[in-house]
Amino acid sequence: MTPATAEAPRSDLATAYERALQHLRGVQAAKGAVGGEVIWNPMLVCQYVIACHVLGRPIAPVRRQRIRLALERQVRDDGGWGMHPDSDSWLFHTTLGYVALRLLGTPPDDPLAAGALRWIRAHGGVTKNPTWGRIWLALLGLYPWQCVQPILPEMWLLPEAAPVHPRRLYCHMRLIYLGLSYLYGARVQAPDSPVLRDIRDELYDGGYDRAPFRAHRDDIAATDLYEAPGAGLRAAFAAMRALDRVAPGLVRKRALARAIDHVLFELRSTGNVCLSPVNGLLFNLALHHHDPRHPERDAAFRGLEYWFWEDDVEGARICGARSDIWDTSFLLQALCEGPRSATGEALGRSAAAWLATAQIRGDIPGGAEHYREPADGGWGFADERHPWPVSDCTAEALEALIHCADHDLAQPLPRERQLAALRFVLRRQNEDGGFGSYEPRRGSLVLKHFNPAEIYGNCMLEYSYTECTASCVRGLALARARLGDAIPPGLLADVDAAVERGVAFLLGAQHPDGGWLGFWGINFTYGTFFAVHALLTAGLPRQHPAIRRAVAWLVRRQRPDGGWGESFEGLLDGRDVQLPAHEPSLVAQTAWAVLTLMAAETAEEAPAIERAVAYIQARQQPDGSWPRERASGVFFNTAVLDYDLYRQIFPAWALARRLGHAAE
Repeated sequence: MTPATAEAPRSDLATAYERALQHLRGVQAAKGAVGGEVIWNPMLVCQYVIACHVLGRPIAPVRRQRIRLALERQVRDDGGWGMHPDSDSWLFHTTLGYVALRLLGTPPDDPLAAGALRWIRAHGGVTKNPTWGRIWLALLGLYPWQCVQPILPEMWLLPEAAPVHPRRLYCHMRLIYLGLSYLYGARVQAPDSPVLRDIRDELYDGGYDRAPFRAHRDDIAATDLYEAPGAGLRAAFAAMRALDRVAPGLVRKRALARAIDHVLFELRSTGNVCLSPVNGLLFNLALHHHDPRHPERDAAFRGLEYWFWEDDVEGARICGARSDIWDTSFLLQALCEGPRSATGEALGRSAAAWLATAQIRGDIPGGAEHYREPADGGWGFADERHPWPVSDCTAEALEALIHCADHDLAQPLPRERQLAALRFVLRRQNEDGGFGSYEPRRGSLVLKHFNPAEIYGNCMLEYSYTECTASCVRGLALARARLGDAIPPGLLADVDAAVERGVAFLLGAQHPDGGWLGFWGINFTYGTFFAVHALLTAGLPRQHPAIRRAVAWLVRRQRPDGGWGESFEGLLDGRDVQLPAHEPSLVAQTAWAVLTLMAAETAEEAPAIERAVAYIQARQQPDGSWPRERASGVFFNTAVLDYDLYRQIFPAWALARRLGHAAE
């Protein structure tokens, strides 16, 4: 290839990269953050409608119209709604959709409502809803509380050393079940009304009084069931039902008081945005029942607005998470690998300046007594308003700011703030050398067999995750290299030991075929992207057997169109399941794969890399973006998430790295 012919492809690549940056600059917030919508399903906005009814809070007409629009946009051809953008219809989500529509004033013969009710009746009716669905119906008097699996608030009165104390649960489960335990213990229920009586008659066409609630108490619809309660959990439910019948009123009163104390702490310590919109909705209901005139009730309700995305195209949605810090950290790392440009400079400088301000400084007052880990030095997943820091978000943000300082996009983060970040990350390492997310694992792995959330898996505890471990190993190793002697000797020894143990965990977690199983993304492509980068940053050579096995696996998985594409179905049982041959590859997954190949590149991978980069270029749209495709994020096995900016940032990063390699 002559210099002239080599220059044309590089010029095209540079143009594609610049267009990608211009698109990202266009979606950047005024404060500097770059965060996309985390698209999930209509569950949360339907629960918002139910909560507003229970709370007696009217929904503005424009929002009512937009909620309906969102349901119209997300309904399946069969009339139901599903767990995620690519799933079939589920009973849980379809029941919530129908009830929400009716509470919004939609008549039962409206095509959207009628289609949902037909689906519900065709799939056995609402009595086989999972537990969480039964609870939302019970709040409206549409399901008997006594046939909901017991969620006793008395659990919060157990000694903290007890192996089943709620403090040992994964924080999302802990706070969701905090809210649920209050609602169950207090038997919260909206006043009866004509619309609720109508909905009750519609849902139970054979009559509510004759519905087989007790007969189906342990049954979950096949459409929704992921992890069936085992014999141990069923025995625990039976014991708790017995306790619920005989628990003294004074004990229940103390338990509810303890629960509401934790609820108020979470509301106050987060500025009312809470860890997630799920527990935010539940906490609003609990606070209203505790004191309908509580002086903080309006502020608590306004906190729900933090989670809304709303427009006249897709309607009103409540996202499962916000991802500003996460998205911005990856964007900055991408910018530091690509060629300099005015667009990149403007994008990077403002993003880096904001990211530095989002670090948490100081611990949460009173956090320890409410089971919060120390927070000082951490970054969260969301933004500066959300004080729930995460291990991998902290490591990625720290790495991004270190690279930005190296490339004159930002002033170096002060040494003490970097050291605080290192200490934060170290506290999240588990005994097996892997890293948890918000916290280290607190409970015995036995608890994983007592999962009461039938629709999700692996949600009871913090685990050691491939991705979190890899991000933490990489961030610690990079900070160690940059800070050097500025790290106090004792802390440096802890960092060295943590990196060594993290590397050992990753090497032990590699599957025989060469990939790493992901937990927060789909699937082996995602886990392998993180693991290989971590091992290389920690000092393993490209020729290390684990790296070569990973590279070989990725090359074998490249599809005829040059890209990569895994199906979410592999998440259900930990398998590598590829998309059907007729579907195009996914740009986000292709970017993860080719970034990994470029990081570990030898001459043998060059053809695969060229084909992948060509695929990414070919899929780019004229405005510099990449089109919507199948979702690539996930949590708890079944909850697939469409991160709106994954298919923008990671392809841009792949182009940046290719341009950077070509310039070497």
